[in-house]
Amino acid sequence: MGRAAQILDNLSADGRIAPMVVVMGNGNVPSFPDELLRNLTRAAESALNISDDPARRALAGLSMGGGQAFEVLRSDPGAFAAVGTFGAGRFGDLESLPVGEINAGTDLLRLYVGNPTDVAYNDVEDALGRLGALGVEHQFDGANPDAGHNWDAWQENLADFAQRLFRDDVPPAGMSPGHLPIDGPFETPAPGTTPTPFVSEDGYVTFETTTEFADAEHVTVWANWGPSHLWTRVELGKAGDRWRGTVGPLDAGWYHYRLIVDMVPTKDTSNPTSVTSEPAWSQFFVPGDAARLVAPVPEGQGGTVQELMYDSAVAGQERTALVWTPPGYDAERAEPYPVFFLQHGGGQSYTDWLEMGQAKNILDHHALDGNLEPMVVVMGNGNVPDFTAELFENLVPAAEAALHISDDPARRALAGLSMGGGQTMRVLAQRPGEFGYVGAFSAGISGDGADLDVDAINAGTTLLRLYNGNVTDFTYGSVVNTLEVFERLGVRHEFDGWFEGPHGWDTWQHALADFAPRLFREATAEDGGGIAIDATVPQVADGFLSLTVAEYGERVTLGEVRNAGDRLVTAGALPGITVTDSRTDEQAAGSGWALSGQASALVGAGEPITAEHLGWTPALQDGRDGVTAGRPVATLLSGGAGLATPQRLAEADGEGRAGSVTATAELRLEVPVDTAPGTYTGAVTVSLFPVD
Repeated sequence: MGRAAQILDNLSADGRIAPMVVVMGNGNVPSFPDELLRNLTRAAESALNISDDPARRALAGLSMGGGQAFEVLRSDPGAFAAVGTFGAGRFGDLESLPVGEINAGTDLLRLYVGNPTDVAYNDVEDALGRLGALGVEHQFDGANPDAGHNWDAWQENLADFAQRLFRDDVPPAGMSPGHLPIDGPFETPAPGTTPTPFVSEDGYVTFETTTEFADAEHVTVWANWGPSHLWTRVELGKAGDRWRGTVGPLDAGWYHYRLIVDMVPTKDTSNPTSVTSEPAWSQFFVPGDAARLVAPVPEGQGGTVQELMYDSAVAGQERTALVWTPPGYDAERAEPYPVFFLQHGGGQSYTDWLEMGQAKNILDHHALDGNLEPMVVVMGNGNVPDFTAELFENLVPAAEAALHISDDPARRALAGLSMGGGQTMRVLAQRPGEFGYVGAFSAGISGDGADLDVDAINAGTTLLRLYNGNVTDFTYGSVVNTLEVFERLGVRHEFDGWFEGPHGWDTWQHALADFAPRLFREATAEDGGGIAIDATVPQVADGFLSLTVAEYGERVTLGEVRNAGDRLVTAGALPGITVTDSRTDEQAAGSGWALSGQASALVGAGEPITAEHLGWTPALQDGRDGVTAGRPVATLLSGGAGLATPQRLAEADGEGRAGSVTATAELRLEVPVDTAPGTYTGAVTVSLFPVD
């Protein structure tokens, strides 16, 4: 489990440890100091060419073994010149330590611990303070933020400790790179506090069951927190008449889970959240900048969700759809709203985009940020044998009768995930041109495309865009086939690239967040000519709000690539973008403006580089009161969302809007070190909107 031989072999081959003999004994005894000093040490000295000089001996252990190592330090100070404790929490009565003898006979006492999920975390926090107060000379490696009470942490501990033994040129005495100080104990709410789980500010999540499972023998939490957000299980421990456990730190975002109690899937009844299509599931949210789009907006600021009831001749029953209308929806305005029909997947229902996909939160944020054309979104029930008939004979007519929406195909969009994406692609094949905007999330076509009317699709579709997760998404092969068929037949389309997620809601939330802002706007398609910038803004009589882009040649070329160890980094400047607002006060009606940008994937020598890998730091060249630059946007490799979704470049309020101002940004591209070499090109689309 610990791979000690491999760790020591590699350190030795690299010349990073002194030649030494390492003895790994059996610590399952009543008195470890007696076993070690009377039996194991003597046997090793008899069998091996090793020193009996305490200055040339070291002792370390993990968990229980770390506590035993500290016990020997207490009972026989000076017997080992170097002592290490890896995730140990058994320090006993520290007040009775022979401090003088320990300091005189110990060259190195170094403590190690994992993050707050390590059961020894609070014991180590307490011991560090008390050792310091007592004057015991010691070192602390820092809390490992990436590992808890497990072999990942202990392997790192061994590699660090071994390099400090029997050498003059040892590493610095401080914390290992990336490790953190402990500022205080990790505290969770008292037993019985509800609702659960409890989410800390730094992303640690503590689960606690009710007392209904007091007699259970085994309880785990099964959730989508594994690599690529795959489902993995974490065991809970018995705590009185409850079960409790902590996981983390988790990335910002929504998580869904269920309890497994003695092999039976069970709802966490202490969590009030629910999922209509999965009664045993619960959810929780870890806040953070990277999850801003899926977090709820302040009460009363977003759009409105309502039910749409309609009769379905296809299903033979009355059915329900959910409808999102944008902030300020006006059923009496002259121009009907464009409409976006958004479909769920297999085994799901019309409620899933709201409950699991966080569609309202995503749409609300985009609307409030000025990134979304005001539209109506209809989330229907796709569980029918003939979805095309259901859509055109029942759902679309019901929506048009109840809502102020357009019947112009150019002002209609259709997208779906998994099964719903397959239904969307069949509608595209069977009724090309009925929807000007089409999106498939984790879905493709079957076959060789012989049933596709390519000319009709190209003539009637403004945007056809495909999304998919990584190789863990089981539709990966289908989407690969679809892309090949589209290329061969000449079907105009866009591909978002392989999102680092599975066949699950993380992937589909990303798809919706990217797709919705592209709808019903002029500047949606990639121009394919380098990192060009394009924008279309309607002119208003007696004054205007306009955007111009400084000369920058055929493309913006990013600078020299720097190898930062775990990534390749390159940067460049976005050309100056000047916004001119000469609207009269009457025209502006108190509104300001917002300037946003979004990147496409960069395609070229290897796999497409998704837009999450491109970030920026906006700036104003000639700022003034009432005009502000957007927030910096970190890349995926730096913990951000990149420019995969629209991000604010600059904005002006109603008082600062008038006149001209020029915005720019420092672009930063970060890609994995194994990215295929070559030239990649993409596009950044900049859009200007009046905003209240």
